[in-house]
Amino acid sequence: MSLKIKKQFLFIFFIISIYTLLTIVCWNHCYFWDNIQQISKEAHWFYQNNFSSLIIPIQNSGNETIATGYHPPLMGIMTAVLWKIFGYHLWVSHFFVFCWFFILLYQTIKLLQLIFPQKYASWILIIVLLEATVLTQFAIASPDFILLTAFVICLRAILEQKKFLLSVGLIFLCGINARGLLTGIALFFTNYYYLYLQSEKKHTFECLKKSFIPFLPTLLLLIAYYYLYFKINGWFFADSSEAGHYSLPANFSMIIKHFFEFIIRLIENGRIVVWGVAFYLFILIIRGKIQTSIKDNVLIFCFLFLMAEYLVLVFTTRMPFSGRYFIPLFFVLTLITLSGIIHFFDHRKIKITFVVILLFELTGHFWIYPEKIAQSWDSTLAHLPYYELRKKCFDYIDQQKINYEKISAGFCLYGDRGYIELQHAGKKVNDQFNNEYFIYSNISNIADEWLFQLKDTTQWKPIQTFQKWPVKIILFQKTFSNPLYE
Repeated sequence: MSLKIKKQFLFIFFIISIYTLLTIVCWNHCYFWDNIQQISKEAHWFYQNNFSSLIIPIQNSGNETIATGYHPPLMGIMTAVLWKIFGYHLWVSHFFVFCWFFILLYQTIKLLQLIFPQKYASWILIIVLLEATVLTQFAIASPDFILLTAFVICLRAILEQKKFLLSVGLIFLCGINARGLLTGIALFFTNYYYLYLQSEKKHTFECLKKSFIPFLPTLLLLIAYYYLYFKINGWFFADSSEAGHYSLPANFSMIIKHFFEFIIRLIENGRIVVWGVAFYLFILIIRGKIQTSIKDNVLIFCFLFLMAEYLVLVFTTRMPFSGRYFIPLFFVLTLITLSGIIHFFDHRKIKITFVVILLFELTGHFWIYPEKIAQSWDSTLAHLPYYELRKKCFDYIDQQKINYEKISAGFCLYGDRGYIELQHAGKKVNDQFNNEYFIYSNISNIADEWLFQLKDTTQWKPIQTFQKWPVKIILFQKTFSNPLYE
């Protein structure tokens, strides 16, 4: 076995070891962040109703929101099927995503072989798969990890013109969530652009027709789903808290604020160094100092189209961004940047730059903001102490026999514990700031006015604190002088 092959296997073994360790650590972690809604609640409906319908009702009998209609229900269906086969356990979701990791690993290796020289492929593999948001999405068994896998499958299929593989990848990509739909649109035009560049006669209609065929199965499935959804449930955001996220910004200052939030989410968690190098390389391309290949141009086109889609959302919605939204965008940007580094830098500088990028990725787990700045906790492994602290907090509540009807909490801590932990069903915490007790955590990113009131000792007193850097959970009780309590 040659030294190069041994080195490749060493890098692959290292990556597998990291993901295996994360799986073991997170094996019984409860659902976190948006997974509570997008996986657990929807899976519960299919599981408890024996897949009686593809369309989930907006609310259950307990008046708890169940459907996220604009997200196709594939993740909920798959999870419910796995519960039926393996049992109703938290580890089922983590094991499922662990299986998807091996698909992602294989497909990424095949994709990198199409774009990069073999001597650099191992370095690039470790850079793209150890990125902070990707690792964290894996750790929380997120649908977006499957979305990334499907995206890589589709990208590889486009560059190799494997129509069946592209069709299969698109079903998972667009069936996972609405961001997959946006990514699918970008891939349609990317596929067309690649066919156009490869075509000798540059027939636009012929290229469009060839590009459309692999997308047809997914398109028909989506049309059928959304037709049934609208027929049964009506428009997505009717009487929904989500409606505000997709309404137009109220004024220009709100647009500016939204734009800066977008920029922060793009560059945070160590990604800033890739953006910096990419900007430098872009200037070199404009000056003609770097010659790009057809595959480079296809990746650049895909990146620009995805960026344009997100910029439309910046200016036309109030949707709060999370780092996971940009995983496909950043994946493509990283490939473009690393390709430019290889084209322009000498061998010694290439390795140094790769190491710097990798080190910055590792810092992504230590980007902790002050309390009043919203943090994408689902994009950093720094959130991992949360699960232990959450358990201690609820154990304390149960030991003290505090009535759940008197407890409110922030995001991730409110709701029925049965959906989050797959146990203690019926122990439900309110999401309003109007009870005798409030469970605060910096994980929740609560409103500034709530945080201000909690720090007012004349209104609230902390009765128990659970803390492990950088996460903290504090159980507060209203004081008798608090006007809300009276």
